Amino acid sequence: MLQHLVLWGSIGIDRKALLAIYLNEEEKEVVIHAFPKEEADKNLQDKLFAWKNGAPFEFPESNLTWHIDANNESILPREIRVDKPEFIQRAQEDWGKLLMSGRIFKAAKEEIVLNKTLTTATKEYKQELWEKTKELWGKYSELLKNREITWEQSQLLKAEVDETFDILKAKKQQNNETEVRKQRELKKTFEKEMERLKSLLIYPKEWPAIHQGLKDIQGKIKDSELWAKYKKPLFDQGHEIYLSLKEYKKTQDVSHLKDRIEKLGAILKGLETTLDRDKKQLESQKDKLSHYIKNSNPKNSQWGGLLDIIQTRITEKEEKISGIKITISQLQKKLNKPEKLADTKTEESTSSENESSGEPEQTS
Repeated sequence: MLQHLVLWGSIGIDRKALLAIYLNEEEKEVVIHAFPKEEADKNLQDKLFAWKNGAPFEFPESNLTWHIDANNESILPREIRVDKPEFIQRAQEDWGKLLMSGRIFKAAKEEIVLNKTLTTATKEYKQELWEKTKELWGKYSELLKNREITWEQSQLLKAEVDETFDILKAKKQQNNETEVRKQRELKKTFEKEMERLKSLLIYPKEWPAIHQGLKDIQGKIKDSELWAKYKKPLFDQGHEIYLSLKEYKKTQDVSHLKDRIEKLGAILKGLETTLDRDKKQLESQKDKLSHYIKNSNPKNSQWGGLLDIIQTRITEKEEKISGIKITISQLQKKLNKPEKLADTKTEESTSSENESSGEPEQTS
C-alpha cells in the first residue's frame, strides 16, 4: 500500500512543482506539500524520496500546503495536476480502504474492549463470556481474511482478545479450585455420615435406623451436585454397610435360633420328665382305687372323676410336647436354610403359647 507519494506535477497553469502527498489517517485528510521546481534541488529531492520510503522528514511551513478531505471524490484540488494521475487514483483507492478499515478497526476494538471490561467485572467464570470472546475473534479474523482490516490492526485486536482469554482462564482456574474444594467438603460430609452409620452396626437396636439412614443418604447423594467420580465410591460404601448389616442380622438370627432351640429342648425335656411322672402317678392311683372296686379290670368310666385331674394334665402336656417338637423341627429347617431366617421370629411367636406353662409341676 502506498503510504507516501512523491511525484512531479504543476500548480495553476504552468508552474512546475515537486509534490509530496500523504494521508493523515487520524484527521481523515490528505495533505499535499508542493515545492516549486526552482526550489526542488537535488538535496531536497533526495530527502523527499527517502521520506517516500519511510525516512523521517520535517516539512517546512509553506503557503503551498493543502488539506483535502479524504472522503472527497478527488484528493487533488482543482489547481493541482500531476504527471502520473494513475498514482493518485491508486493511492485514493488504497487510502479509502485504509480509512474504512480504520473505522471497522475502531468499532471492533470498542466491542472487544467492552467485552474485556465485562469479563474483568464478572466475579466468576461464565461459559457464555468465553463463547462470546471466541465469536468476536472469529468475526474479526474473517475481516482480516477478507482484507477489510490490516494485519497490523488484526494483531492489535488479537492482543485484546488474548488478554480477555487470559482473564477468563484465570477465573476458570479459580472457579475450578473453588468447586473442587466444595466437592471435597460435600463428599467429606457424606463420608462422615457413612462412618457414623457403620459405627452403629454393633448395636442391634440401631439396625432399623441404619437401614433408614442408608436409604436417606443414598437419596441425598443422588440428588446432590456431587461429581459422578465421587458419587460412585459413596454408593459402594453404602452398599458395603448394607451387606454388613445383613450379615449382622443373619449372625444374630442364627444365634437366636440356636438359643431358642436350646431353650425349647430344655422345656421339652422337662415336660417329658413330668409327663412320665404323671403317667406313673396315674397308674399308681388306679392300683389304689382297684381295691375299692369289685371288678378286677374296671373300665375307665368306672374310675369316675377321681383321676380326671391327672388325666387332663397328661393330655395337656402331650399336646404341648407335640407342639414344641413341631416348632423345634421348623426351627431346625430354618437353621439349615439361612435365607429364610428372616421369618423365624414370626413362627416363634406362634409357638410362645406352647412354652408359656412348660415349667415342671409339683404333685401332691
